[in-house]
Amino acid sequence: MNIIIVDDEPKIRKGLGRLLGLHEGWVVSGVFEEAQSALSFLYENEVDVVITDIQMPGMQGLDMVHKIREVNREIPVIIISGYSRFDYAQRAIELGVRKYITKPTSPEEITQTLEQIEQELSARAEALRESVAPPEGTAPVQNLLILRAIEYIEQHYATKFSLKDAASALYISPNYLSELFKKTTGQNFSDYLNDVRMEHSRVYLADVTRKIGDVSELVGFSDARYFSSAFRKKYGMTPLDYRNKFAAVDGKS
Repeated sequence: MNIIIVDDEPKIRKGLGRLLGLHEGWVVSGVFEEAQSALSFLYENEVDVVITDIQMPGMQGLDMVHKIREVNREIPVIIISGYSRFDYAQRAIELGVRKYITKPTSPEEITQTLEQIEQELSARAEALRESVAPPEGTAPVQNLLILRAIEYIEQHYATKFSLKDAASALYISPNYLSELFKKTTGQNFSDYLNDVRMEHSRVYLADVTRKIGDVSELVGFSDARYFSSAFRKKYGMTPLDYRNKFAAVDGKS
């Protein structure tokens, strides 16, 4: 589990880093004394949990959380603050902050909160693995971020979208998503998307009432000729040939 720490107090940063580093499977992948650097890091890297202070130079912690929430409603955020003010706590709740811990902090409370988050992330990853079937011939994916990217593909394959759109939805840079996707799946993002579209097209082609042009649009191709070309490149036959072959096989069964 990748965690970043955002706090302008050196003692807090060092103490948290030392505490979290003792836990097996937890990695403090970034430590920052101000919010803008943390936001830049979040955009370029995979982060599972954010631990942040409220009062910092420049952008305040809650303002940083607001910016994160504009594009990512899911990433767990833990606030560690020397302020127990009601208005801070109320805004933190509105922003979906997971835990509001006041200083001096309890190491047990921080650890227990993170352990619970880790269990939930593991359960989510398992659920995603079960719900997202990779294209034929590809190995199961373990990385949660890439599982979410695959989920995005499955939800949007029928529309026109790009790697940049998927990266924006996941709050990471396109370059990082591209590199991680290739490393994790062994395929480029665009090739994986094409495989998903091709597999769905085979399902639609089984319905002989659908025109080839309709099937093309259903799987995200605006040009039926380009769809036919991509299908032939993938399966060695045109969509119509595939349909005829499928109908012949189906008729004999």
